Amino acid sequence: MSYLGVGTISVPSPVSSVTTLPGTCSKPGFKLGNPYLRWSFDGHPNLGQPMTEPDDLDQYLAQFPRESPHLYLGPDSGGYWSNLSKQQNAELVSLLGTCSTRDAIAATQPQHSEVIFSPKRAAALELLGLDGSEVAVDLGCMWGALTIPLAKQTARVLAVDQTLESLKFSEARAIEEDLDNVNFLRGNLRDLALPASTFDLAVVNGVLEWIPEVDPIVVDDYWHGAKERQGAGDPGEVQIGFLRKVHASLRQAGRLFLAIENRYDYKMFCGVPDPHTGTRFTTIAPRWLANVISKVRRRREYRTWIYSFADIRKQLHRAGFSTVSLYACWPDYRQPEHIQPYGAKNEHFRPMSSRRDGRRTFKATVANRLEWLLFKKLDIQSLAPSIIAIAEK
Repeated sequence: MSYLGVGTISVPSPVSSVTTLPGTCSKPGFKLGNPYLRWSFDGHPNLGQPMTEPDDLDQYLAQFPRESPHLYLGPDSGGYWSNLSKQQNAELVSLLGTCSTRDAIAATQPQHSEVIFSPKRAAALELLGLDGSEVAVDLGCMWGALTIPLAKQTARVLAVDQTLESLKFSEARAIEEDLDNVNFLRGNLRDLALPASTFDLAVVNGVLEWIPEVDPIVVDDYWHGAKERQGAGDPGEVQIGFLRKVHASLRQAGRLFLAIENRYDYKMFCGVPDPHTGTRFTTIAPRWLANVISKVRRRREYRTWIYSFADIRKQLHRAGFSTVSLYACWPDYRQPEHIQPYGAKNEHFRPMSSRRDGRRTFKATVANRLEWLLFKKLDIQSLAPSIIAIAEK
């Protein structure tokens, strides 16, 4: 079955043929003039099975009170994670129903428009070869960047987030798109009990690193602020516990789609701040040293653990997944332009550090040359910026 996708990705091994829409590049791995590319996944194994009980998910959701036709309320743990403050979120939500979600963002938070609505966000879903029969869960869905594309490509989606305002925004997007196969559930991912053996696909996109954090998070405050925070347990073990819960929620041969920053992203060695904490060198330092740096600079433990390619594979196997396929991603998993099966020859890579104001800055020029050396000439994929993992139960 063929379907639309966006972005520039190298052909994963199950793909047997590629056809392009008019005006697109015919070679996989090259950047596209027209961003839309049609992939044919002929012969890809169908891992999505019809639900044995059509109302399995309905029975699970029936235990929760309903806020609106598609939105259910799990226990309120007081959790909050957002790029926006509560006041900013309240302003955004107040506009829903009076204008489109795009207009609401344009009026209140235009700087986030691209990260919410860019079709590049869903490019990596191409790797899954979805056939439309799958029941999926999007864990930490936030503004629906993957929830909405998933709902268009699968039979049903459950989108979970602890921030009610984010869910209301995502629900409004689904209504605008006339999607009636997606439900939303407020729930803290650490504590929420997921139904066993229910999903064909679980999406954990930029979420795993935040699981060990307990207190509410407004991203800008977390990045810039120095404040003591509550912690609970070893971050790695907390993450493993979450992954095991996700594993248990999948049917046999169900899959996990996980995206996360690479701990050893080459930019971290150049002093670029940690993408979560804003501190330098914490991702590449030993955990004990990262903890010391964080306590000195941020007055809190270092808990947003990210991993190398080898370590994320180990963590997923520890969580019970039988097979793990890894992909290197540039410039990052949020808006991927090049996705490469990890370890395969990176023959179509092109440096992609961006221009600013129409001019290439000195830093961008250096970064482009460094990317060419590391990834085109030397093909050192272990230093790629982001990791995408697809793990099978």
